[in-house]
Amino acid sequence: MNQKYAGLSMYRNLLALFVTAILLGSCEARQKQAAESESLIHLKYDQQLSTSYPEVIANYQKLDSAWPEAQLLEAGLTDCGKPLHLFVISSDRQFDPMQIRKSGKRIVMINNGIHSGEPEGIEAGMLIADDILRNHDGMRKLLENTVVCIIPVYSVGGLLYQNRWHRTNQPEPLNPGYRGNAKNLDLNRDFVKLDTENARSFARLFRQWDPDIFLDTHTTNGSDHQYVITYLPAQHNSMPEKVGNYFSETMIPALYEKMRSTPYEMIPYAEYTNDSPEQGIENYVQTPRFSTGYTLLFHTFTQMIENHCYKPYVDRVKSIYLFIHKLIEFTEENGSRISEVRAESKEQVKSQKVYALDYLVDTTRYQMIEFKGFGRGTDKSPLTGEDRPVYDYSKPFTMLVPFYDHYEPAKTVTAPDYYILPQAWSEVVERLEINGIIMERLPKDTILTVEVYYIENLVWSPRPSNGHNFHESFTTRKEVQPIPYYAGDYLIRVNQETNYFIVNMLEPEGADSYFRWNFFDPCLEDREWFSPHPVLEDRIYKYLTENPEARKKLDDAIAAHPEISKNRTAQMYFVYTQCGLANKWVGRYPVARLKL
Repeated sequence: MNQKYAGLSMYRNLLALFVTAILLGSCEARQKQAAESESLIHLKYDQQLSTSYPEVIANYQKLDSAWPEAQLLEAGLTDCGKPLHLFVISSDRQFDPMQIRKSGKRIVMINNGIHSGEPEGIEAGMLIADDILRNHDGMRKLLENTVVCIIPVYSVGGLLYQNRWHRTNQPEPLNPGYRGNAKNLDLNRDFVKLDTENARSFARLFRQWDPDIFLDTHTTNGSDHQYVITYLPAQHNSMPEKVGNYFSETMIPALYEKMRSTPYEMIPYAEYTNDSPEQGIENYVQTPRFSTGYTLLFHTFTQMIENHCYKPYVDRVKSIYLFIHKLIEFTEENGSRISEVRAESKEQVKSQKVYALDYLVDTTRYQMIEFKGFGRGTDKSPLTGEDRPVYDYSKPFTMLVPFYDHYEPAKTVTAPDYYILPQAWSEVVERLEINGIIMERLPKDTILTVEVYYIENLVWSPRPSNGHNFHESFTTRKEVQPIPYYAGDYLIRVNQETNYFIVNMLEPEGADSYFRWNFFDPCLEDREWFSPHPVLEDRIYKYLTENPEARKKLDDAIAAHPEISKNRTAQMYFVYTQCGLANKWVGRYPVARLKL
């Protein structure tokens, strides 16, 4: 064959292959485009059934395989040994949180199944992911400036244990999971103590992604009324000021208004005043043990949905689906302002000096809201025939009730320039590192004059709570002392955007401080003591002879309490404990405060 024609033939063959590849790609694209109108997952919530853990993960794997805009990531382990998953939906197919931040997009994070017996968020998460990806009703537009992150199941171990008799007051679904996790701990009490692998994985995940918006999905059996969905946003006065102001003045009212356009109007979570809705509803401060109390410390707009367990499961799933839709919609509409508020808040907190550690509701400030409830009455117990209290669903009512949503600081603290944490307290060091707290280490041994707390009048919880005996109440006394520190001890400067977390965790009187959760309990125990042996008495007598000030202090005590004048043991004890002979460690909180 002529060389010229041979080259032309090869060119034509290559061109044909190229065109074929384009046509095949176009065909594949058309097939994928057509799939946008078809759901890839099929649930049974309308049959009063919740989805099992293997089915949940299989559904997200289907979406991951079908859509390049979605990835199912593993974000660490849970206590049962299975991974904690994160499902990310990103229209530009970017799944690195740092790059997403650089692109200017906002991040919405949704946590489902923290209590696996409250599973409607698990169902709604799958539905919203499927609908966004297949562009149901044009929902892809929600991703123009927003990335959606869904934790499919947080308490994996709890969902693996489904049983009809879990959540005994909850008629539907017929197969709820268990409230505890694989370690039988309540994960919604573990966000600061980090006793579970679930919580450790979550903390790393949360700090890495730094979501602008956070939602935790729950179900409540604590009240009865006409509403399917109740709303529990973080209490705005307990949040960093700029975030709290925008939350209460703009975001929360907008979400209530958006839900009024759906079949599922919201009310505040019904924490009744004096157990009576007629006397009002109170929001409450969610402390850092809870998901919302933890996440607010990092300038995140954080909230919880509590669906009403006595309502049909199908309505509970639909209502939380619609709330998630409206939450993403609000974020998409207000992304620029959300970003500005968070940036301003982080910068402001770096120089903030005074922090609230406890709050009291302000009963003089409230707004009247509409409440749709049911009358109450009695019927006969089928077991004994005695009267039992019931809600009378034949007697619905609507009335105005006060809603209390303002809190004032009940206790404040002025933060030091630094906290000093001896390296001996490695469990606390580890938890601070997991939360991304910046710490410096002393380069050499030194003695520093610092302010320390002494713990007094301690009352422990009468029974264990999630594996701990919580410190319910105590008082503190301050002293300034020179204390030796060693190379490698930690300096924690209070000039970080994480200051809210630092102060709440390291001030012992913080509502969920590391001290309250027993991480410093050895400081309360005495390792040295005395017995009234003649050897000790002779040493104390010699000490009094050589130290006139101590002698006078004992004489003054005898004058004030004549009963000890003939009690050698009492005098020895007084000198040992009140004249500087006993060590100063007992009751001294190990984290010191350094002011420059």
